Amino acid sequence: MDYGDGYYSKPRRGGSFLGYLAMGLLGVLSGALLVYALFNFYIIPDLTAPPGADDSPRSEAPSQHRDDLPAVEVVNRIMPAVVGVNNYVYVSSFGQRALVEAGSGSGVIVSADGYIITNQHVIDGAAEIRVVLPENGTVVAELVGEDVLTDLALLKIERTNLPFVPLGDSTTLQVGETVLAVGNPLGYFQQTVTAGIISAVDRQVRIPDSQYAYTFLQTDAVINPGNSGGPLVNLSGEVIGINSAKVSRLGVEGIGLAIPSRTVKRVMEDLRRYGRVKRPQLGVMVEDLSQVTGDTADQGVHIREVIAGSPAARSGLQAGDVIISVDTKQIRYLAQLFDALLDYYPGEEIEVTVKRDDAEQRFSIILGEMQ
Repeated sequence: MDYGDGYYSKPRRGGSFLGYLAMGLLGVLSGALLVYALFNFYIIPDLTAPPGADDSPRSEAPSQHRDDLPAVEVVNRIMPAVVGVNNYVYVSSFGQRALVEAGSGSGVIVSADGYIITNQHVIDGAAEIRVVLPENGTVVAELVGEDVLTDLALLKIERTNLPFVPLGDSTTLQVGETVLAVGNPLGYFQQTVTAGIISAVDRQVRIPDSQYAYTFLQTDAVINPGNSGGPLVNLSGEVIGINSAKVSRLGVEGIGLAIPSRTVKRVMEDLRRYGRVKRPQLGVMVEDLSQVTGDTADQGVHIREVIAGSPAARSGLQAGDVIISVDTKQIRYLAQLFDALLDYYPGEEIEVTVKRDDAEQRFSIILGEMQ
């Protein structure tokens, strides 16, 4: 049966009534469209225009990433550079020593000559590190260097002309931006991709048993055990973070943490050049001001103690001072202080602004090096 035959057939008895009904509905629809047009093009601008607004033309806001790509294309670009990282240790049994896998994670190739970034906790204590290349087997990797405070490690494999993913600029990220997380969850589901958004930036994470803290990116892209060390990428196909952890508590979902590429760049460069991070220091013991006052609204970093003979002591800083800026960077909490210091090297001079007795004072300090 052709269901289109009756559409053009002559009206049967009662067809005139249907015609009137159709005309009535058309009239109602036309009226609704007219009201919609009046409301949207005349009423809304009057209601939403800010006080003092004029009629001058306004340019459109620039797009966040003018070279954003479809997610499928981004995945196809980055997938060949995402690797598995396996940690092997020696065990003894009945007088025999053997290498056994103690853990696994992920990594990302960041240069064509074989440099790979991963998490420090993925390779911690390894007697041998093996990298699983997509479709190219397994190869033993050299540990170039590791940094516990930022949970980053740099590996090197003896291969050339490798596919790699460039590091992007995490300082330009905005909350709500789409990101993709790639890795090997549980060590079995190789090259799994999850999607989400940037949920927050500059999220303070304290280093256990230390006064140090750094800022992390927060994302709701699914991150599971084994994803550690894998890349968090934007829709331009750039690594803007290294997936490091997730909040695992009963009833908590969608809170993953990634080390921002701003930190990754500095640590990677130091590990490649020196085998360690040349971390500057002031020579102070510090804490968030809000911890001292009990008021979460209080901003700044409180100096609890100044180490004798340190750069801070030589410059005149005192216990009780509250650091509020380093050069032009505002300091509201601990992680921002250590992030700011990581922009400098030992021996460089910085200007630190503190509050002392409700007055601001500035001090020039030659940075020392943390041993």
